[in-house]
Amino acid sequence: MRLDKLRQVDLNLLITFAVIAEEKSVTTAAQRLLLSQPAASRALQRARDLFSDDLLIRSASGFEPTPRGRKILQQLETLLPTMEALVSPEVFDPRRECSQFRISGPDNVCAVLLPRLCRRYVPSRYRVTFDFISWQPSAAEMLEHNQLDLVLSIDDGLLASHFQSETLYREDWICAVARTSPIGDRLTLRQYLAADHITVSTLPGSQTIPDKQLAALGLKRRSSIRMPYFGIALECLPGTDNVLTLTSGMRSMVERNPNLRLVKAPKELRPFHFQMVWHPRLNADGRHAWLREAIRRAANIKPLAPSQTL
Repeated sequence: MRLDKLRQVDLNLLITFAVIAEEKSVTTAAQRLLLSQPAASRALQRARDLFSDDLLIRSASGFEPTPRGRKILQQLETLLPTMEALVSPEVFDPRRECSQFRISGPDNVCAVLLPRLCRRYVPSRYRVTFDFISWQPSAAEMLEHNQLDLVLSIDDGLLASHFQSETLYREDWICAVARTSPIGDRLTLRQYLAADHITVSTLPGSQTIPDKQLAALGLKRRSSIRMPYFGIALECLPGTDNVLTLTSGMRSMVERNPNLRLVKAPKELRPFHFQMVWHPRLNADGRHAWLREAIRRAANIKPLAPSQTL
C-alpha cells in the first residue's frame, strides 16, 4: 500500500473546504468549525495549493466550486462519512444486526446465566444467536484463537493473565442429598468427610474447588462416583446416601425435585466468584461490548471495571 502522497496531506483541509463550499461563506464555515475567520481562509488557501486549483470562487451568491472543486466535493460526499464512521465508536444494534456469540462454561454457571440470557434476548425481538459450547480443557486456547467469544469460569487464576476478566457474582457451597437420606439439615466437617460423595469435576483430571480447599487443610473426602455435570449428578442422588456438593446458584434445581433436599455445607468450604473472560482484542468491539452487558444483566449486576488479573 503506497501512501506517499496521502502522508503529506492534512485531512482537515478537506473538511474545511467541504464546509465552506456548503455554507458558501468563509465566515459562516469558520463559526461552524469553531475556527477563526483567518484560520479558515488559510486552510482554504492551503487546500487550493494542494490541488493546484482555486476550488472555490466568489460569485453573487457566495462561493461556488470550480469544475475540479465540484468533482472533489462529489468524492468527499462518500469519503468523509466513511472516515467519520471509521473513527467513531462502534455501536452494535442487536435488533437490526445479525450476530452469533460463542460462549463456554461449566454447567453450574450456565444453569444460572443462560436461561436468563435466552429469555431476555428471544429471537422474535433480537437478531442474535447464542452458540453454547461444552466446557473443555481447550477453552483458553479457543479464546486465544477467536473460536470463543466469552468464557464463564471460576476465579482460580488458571487462565492466562493477558485475558480480560470481570467478576460476575459470588457463589457459596450447598449440599444436596436424597430426601430419604439419614443425613440431617447440616453437615459438620467430620460428617462431611465420613460421607460418600458424588464428585463433579467439570474438566477431566482437574481438582475440584472443594477438594482443593480440603487439601489445604490436609484433608480428603471419599468419592465413589465422579462425573462432569451437576445436572446429571443430581439425578443420581435418589435411592442413595451420597452427598453432592454444588454451588448455591443451583439451589432451585434441588428445591424443585421432590426426591431431593438441601443440606447446609461445612463452613470450611469457602465461597468463590464466577467471572466472564475474554480476549483483550475485543475490548472496544461494539458487538462484544453488547454481549458483556447482556451477561451483566443476566447476572443482575452493574458494570464493573475490567481486571487484567484472573
